[in-house]
Amino acid sequence: MKDDESHLTPSEPKEQTSIGKIGWGGFIAIFVVWGAYAYWQAPLPSDGPFDRLNTLFSGLAFWGVIYAILLQKSELILQRRELELTRNEVRGQKEQLEAQNRTLKHQRFENTFFSLLNLFNSIVNSIEIKRSRMIGETPSTLASGRKCFTTFSLEFGHNYSTQQNEHSDWEDRLLCVTAYEEFAGLRQALVGHYFRTLYNIVKFIATSEVENKQTYINILRAQLSSPELTLLFYNCISKNGSEKFKIFVEKFGLLKNMDFSRLRDPKHRELFNESAFHSPS
Repeated sequence: MKDDESHLTPSEPKEQTSIGKIGWGGFIAIFVVWGAYAYWQAPLPSDGPFDRLNTLFSGLAFWGVIYAILLQKSELILQRRELELTRNEVRGQKEQLEAQNRTLKHQRFENTFFSLLNLFNSIVNSIEIKRSRMIGETPSTLASGRKCFTTFSLEFGHNYSTQQNEHSDWEDRLLCVTAYEEFAGLRQALVGHYFRTLYNIVKFIATSEVENKQTYINILRAQLSSPELTLLFYNCISKNGSEKFKIFVEKFGLLKNMDFSRLRDPKHRELFNESAFHSPS
């Protein structure tokens, strides 16, 4: 009996014991009533030798039906409780699996993110600006890595000044777009791969299911120097980044650490929403 009840909750053996006591109590009560009746009540003329026994058996049978109903009710209650325990156990296992799945997704995201970050930095480090050479002269490197973006920023500034002098009646956006496209036409081989990789890292973060996306954007933003941010600013105004990249820049505040003194005109700041210069709260 102990083995049969070992899987039940503490209240279930008590309920079964209670039902058992009620059952035995009912049978004993029937015997007591029947005995008292047989002792105190004189037999009727119509009583046969088995009439009183039939009365006893009828009472016992009637109580047996009631007891069976009580047992069935008790079994249904126990089954309902066992079903609830099973549901709770399945729910707990499901929640545990979901937690494990979230952890695995987060780990996969971080592994991919930091791999992309390493790729991005390796692309930056591989950029080189070579000095123009004469025939037969060995080319020399003028700048490499992030130092190249100082040169890029100066080249863009020179193009902007030229366009401004030639087209003084143009609006600021058109001057910026024309100057950047002229710069990109000369340096596309060096900066094109850089901006495509940067954009795809930001897009990867934005479209992921990871929580605290801004944390990873901040890590990425911390990799960018002031000249890089300046060039990113004008890249997102040009046709190269205005349709897609500029949206992410304004959403995540990628230009938060920008040095505005590097802008060709302070009014250019108005070409972006202010959200581009502030991290989301």
